[in-house]
Amino acid sequence: MARRPLSALLDRFRRGVAVPAAAGDDLAAELAPVFASLERFEQEARELREASVEQAERQLADAREQVARISESWREEAEAERTRAAAERRRRSREEALAIETEGRAEAERIRELASARIPGLVEKIVSCVERGAA
Repeated sequence: MARRPLSALLDRFRRGVAVPAAAGDDLAAELAPVFASLERFEQEARELREASVEQAERQLADAREQVARISESWREEAEAERTRAAAERRRRSREEALAIETEGRAEAERIRELASARIPGLVEKIVSCVERGAA
């Protein structure tokens, strides 16, 4: 079977009514290569679509794995930060307790010193009262 150039085929469609002119040719035989080409293009399109879907699924899976790794990393970092903050709160609490204890000891020492300073005067008053009462 002899093939006509594509331009000859397209010329038939350019006529006024846009209907191919059979002109005695076997139309099915003439269009068979065109339909074969279309089938090849459709197959390529299907393969491209399938490859694209597979690639998108791989990329989504990779992205999900990356999100999981990042989330785990942030969870670990958050837990470490909570642990550090708790240790810091305990350290500050110990420091505050030590400061309160130190302040309390200083106050107790001040009271002892004050009491020690007042004892001789009180003893003198007591002795004076006893001497007046015995006389």
